[in-house]
Amino acid sequence: MITTALAVATAALAATPAQAQDRSLWLYSGESTSVEGYLGYGETVYGSCDEDCMDMDLYLYDAFTGELVYEDSAIDSTPFVVAPWEGDFVIEVTMPNCAHPEGCAAWVSSDHGF
Repeated sequence: MITTALAVATAALAATPAQAQDRSLWLYSGESTSVEGYLGYGETVYGSCDEDCMDMDLYLYDAFTGELVYEDSAIDSTPFVVAPWEGDFVIEVTMPNCAHPEGCAAWVSSDHGF
């Protein structure tokens, strides 16, 4: 009975996405911020923003060298970057164009939560 309950609880946890690791941000037009995280090889970090956001960009830097290793600066509101190796990274989040004078809500997450 305990084994069955443990199996059900484990299955429920495995099916739940790692939302606790998501980053919620608030940025004004032209503003940027950085978040840090440990990413696995090939792990995708993706961003999104609210309906007032016209453009959001992501830049992925090696946390140790500061080298830019991947960027998505296309004019859209759903950027993504991919970790080229496993390790610590800094993700710069920029808001080039937010139509609302009070700023825009933005979210950053990854395949596994960082």
